[in-house]
Amino acid sequence: METNTRIEEEMDSSPLGNIDIIALIFAVYEKKWYIAAFALMVTIAAYFSVQSIRDRYQATATLLLSPSQTNLVSIRDVYEAGAQRREFLMTQVEMLRSRAIAERVVDAIGLENHEEFNRPPKPSLSSKLKQWVGIESEPASMDPEALSRRKREQIVNHIVDKINVRPVRNTQLIKLSYESYSPRLAADIPNAIAQAYIAEQQSVRTDVTEKATSWLSERLEGLREKLEASEHALNAFQQREDLVDLQGVRGLASQELNETMNQLLEAKRELKDVEAIYRQVRRKDVAAESLLSQPEVLNNPLIQAARQAENSAQLGVTELARRYGPKHPAMQAAHDELDSARANLRGEIVNLVASIEIDFEQAREKVRALEKELAIAKSDLQTVAQKEVRYDELRREVEINSQLYNTFLTRFKETREVSGFETAAARLADPAITPRRPLASKKRLLILFAFVASTGFGVALVVLMDLLKNGIRDPQDVSRKLGLPLMGMVPRVPSKDGDGLALYNYFDGEDRQFSEAIRSLRTGVVLSRLDDRAEVICVTSSAPEEGKTSMSINLSFSLGQLEKVLLIDADMRRPSIARKFDISPNRPGLADLLSGRFSTDECIVRDEKSGVDLMPSGIRPEDPQRLLGSVQFQNRLKELRGKYDRIIIDTPPVQAVSDVMVIAKLANSLLYVVRAEETRVGVVRAAISRLASIGIRPEGVILNYVSMEKRGAYSDQHYGYYPEYS
Repeated sequence: METNTRIEEEMDSSPLGNIDIIALIFAVYEKKWYIAAFALMVTIAAYFSVQSIRDRYQATATLLLSPSQTNLVSIRDVYEAGAQRREFLMTQVEMLRSRAIAERVVDAIGLENHEEFNRPPKPSLSSKLKQWVGIESEPASMDPEALSRRKREQIVNHIVDKINVRPVRNTQLIKLSYESYSPRLAADIPNAIAQAYIAEQQSVRTDVTEKATSWLSERLEGLREKLEASEHALNAFQQREDLVDLQGVRGLASQELNETMNQLLEAKRELKDVEAIYRQVRRKDVAAESLLSQPEVLNNPLIQAARQAENSAQLGVTELARRYGPKHPAMQAAHDELDSARANLRGEIVNLVASIEIDFEQAREKVRALEKELAIAKSDLQTVAQKEVRYDELRREVEINSQLYNTFLTRFKETREVSGFETAAARLADPAITPRRPLASKKRLLILFAFVASTGFGVALVVLMDLLKNGIRDPQDVSRKLGLPLMGMVPRVPSKDGDGLALYNYFDGEDRQFSEAIRSLRTGVVLSRLDDRAEVICVTSSAPEEGKTSMSINLSFSLGQLEKVLLIDADMRRPSIARKFDISPNRPGLADLLSGRFSTDECIVRDEKSGVDLMPSGIRPEDPQRLLGSVQFQNRLKELRGKYDRIIIDTPPVQAVSDVMVIAKLANSLLYVVRAEETRVGVVRAAISRLASIGIRPEGVILNYVSMEKRGAYSDQHYGYYPEYS
C-alpha cells in the first residue's frame, strides 16, 4: 500500500501540466514561412479593403442638466438642488437616446430630404444572394406612403444607433457626439437633440404639475374614508375573536407541531432502513443463501459465526480431497460436517428474516400513529395562523391607509404652494460647431492590426496543433508526462526488406547509432542498481508492436558480452522469440518446464553467435497465467538465478493481459518500452497506474523508435546522445 501511494504521488507531483517552451518555439520556427505567407495575404486583403473607407466628421455638444423640480417648502432641498443621483443621470442619458427625441430631430432638421440619407444603398449580401439564385426582390412600385414610413423609420434607427451620449464623471454635464460624412450634419444633429430634449422635458413638467394638483385633491377625500373604515374593521375583529395573546398561542402550537414532525421523520428513517431488507426477504423466489449479500444479514454476529463454521468445514473438505477419495470415511465425515454447518447457516438466516419482518411492522405502525398526530397538530396551527393572518392584514391596512393619507395631504399642500415655480430641465452649455477636419484616419492602424492579428492567429494555430499531439516525443516528455526516469533511448532503424529490425543488427556494425543506443541502455541497467543488483529483469510495454521483444533480445545481446545471460519468452499467448531465432515450435520451453514434463536443461537453447541462452515459450498452455502464478515458476526462477548472472524476461503487454503483473512481482526490475510519438500518453499512464495498484514501479522507460532526423537542429540538442565517434 505504501509503494502504491508513493508511485501515485510521484505521477501526480510530476509537472504534467508544464509546457515545453523550446519545443513550441521550434514548432513555430519550423512553420515560419507558412505563418508569414498567411499574414501577408491577410494584410494585403486588409489594405485594399480600407482604401474604400470614406472620411468621417464628428461634432460634440455639451448639455447641462438641471435637478428635478425643487421643493421650496424644504430648505434642505434648496441647498441640495444641484446634487443629482446617478440613477437620475443615467435615466436622462437613456431618454436622450430614445426614439421620441430622434423623431423630433428628424422633423426639426428635415432629415428625410437630406442628401446624407438619400444616397443609393449598397446592395447587401442577402440581396446579392437573392439576385444570384433568381429570387425577386420587393417591387419598386410600393405605396409612396409606406415607402415614406419605412424611410423615416430607418433614419430614426440610424440616429438612435449612431448618437453617442456620454455623461461627464462627477458633473451634471452630458456630451452628445455624432459622426457623419457631412461636417454640417455632424454638428446639427447633437444641437437638435439637445433642443428637443429641453422642449420635451419642459412640456412634461408643466403637465405633471397641473395634473398632480387636481388629482391629489380628489384622492384625499377617498383616502380619509378608507382610513376610517379600516380602523373600524380592525377593532371589530379583535372584539369578535377575543384576541389577547395571539403570539403565545401560536408559539405553543408551533412547538407541538415541530416535536411531532421530528418524531415522524425519525420514524420514517427507521422504516426506510428496514424496508429494503424486508422487501428482499419477502420475495418468494429468493433463496435464503442469496440474502447473505445484504449488509444487515452479513453483519449479524450469529450469521458471521455460522458462515465461519461453514468456511472451516469447506476448507476441511478441500484439504482432505487432496489426499482421499470421495468414499473415504474421513471425506464422508467432512461432508457431513459441511452439510450441518450449511443447515445451521440457513436456520440462522430464517430466524433473522422473521426478526426483520417484526421490526418492519412495528416501524410502519409507529409512522402511521405519528402521521395522525401530525395532522391534528397542523389543523390546530392552521386555525391559529388564519386568525393571525387576518389580524395582520387588517393592521397593515390601517397603517398603509394612514401613511397614504398623511403623504397625500403633505404633497397636496406643497404642490398648491409652489405650483407657480418651474425650473428649466436643462440648457445647452456648449453647442456643437461644424468640424473643419475629419477624424484621424485609422487605415494604417487597421492594416497593422490585420498583420498582427493574422500573425498571432497563425502562431496560435501552430502552437495548438503541436500541443494536441498526445505522444511521448523526447526525454523531457518521459519525466514530465509519466513521472519516470529515462533508462535509454533507441533510434528508429530503417527496414531493408520490410521485415523489421534484423535479428543480429546489434553485431553487424552497420548501424553504429543503434548499437551505441543498446550499449547506453546496458550501462543504464547496470548502473541503476549498484548495491542491489537486478538479477531478473522484466521487459514489457503498454500495447503490442512497441518493440519490447526487440529490446529484450538486444539488451540480452549487450549484457551477454559481459555476463552470463538467459532470455526467457514469457509471452505464451503470442510468442515470438522462437520464431526470430528459427527454433522449432515443438521445442520444449517455459510452459513445458512449468508443467513438469521436461527438465531445465532440455528447455534451454544456446545461441552460438551471441552467446546467450534462450528459453522459448514452448507449447501454448490453456491458462498461461495459472502456470506463471504457480509455486513451480518461483522455484524454477530461483534455480535459474543460481546459474546465470542476468535473466531477461519478455512479457506480454500490460493492457492486453495480466500476466506481467504476476511476473513483475518475482522480478528485481521492470523496464517499460514506449514507442516514440505513437503510443498515447493516456494509454501509458493507465498501464503504469495498473501496475502501481499492486505496488509495482517501473525501473525506467525505454523510448523506442525515436526519429533522430525529424527535428533537425533541435534533435542535436535533445537526441544527440549517440554521436558518431570513431
